[in-house]
Amino acid sequence: MQDTTTTTFKEQTVTVKELTVKQVREVFNRLDTESVLFIDDLIDQPVPALIVVESTGIPLEELEASKPSDLIPLCSEVMSVNPTCASMIRRRIEAASELKRILLSAKGLTGQSV
Repeated sequence: MQDTTTTTFKEQTVTVKELTVKQVREVFNRLDTESVLFIDDLIDQPVPALIVVESTGIPLEELEASKPSDLIPLCSEVMSVNPTCASMIRRRIEAASELKRILLSAKGLTGQSV
């Protein structure tokens, strides 16, 4: 049984559900092949908008037509029901930061651009 919670988004009750491993994998496959969404850069939350779409059923177009102040609490609810997904994203960000640090260090050692 999936964990769920209900929340209010733009004065409507929304059910936020825990995603299955397959659903998370499918979203990350899309994220790996598609451009970064503007909404993800704008609201800077631990879960990407596509995870919010999958978890809530709210279409991406509706999320994009919303105020950031409405999206942030919704993202928090999605993250609370999908903590492993948020943790995976945090680990990926940390790994990317470490790789960047290593590349910058190597550039400094060789004097070449990386």
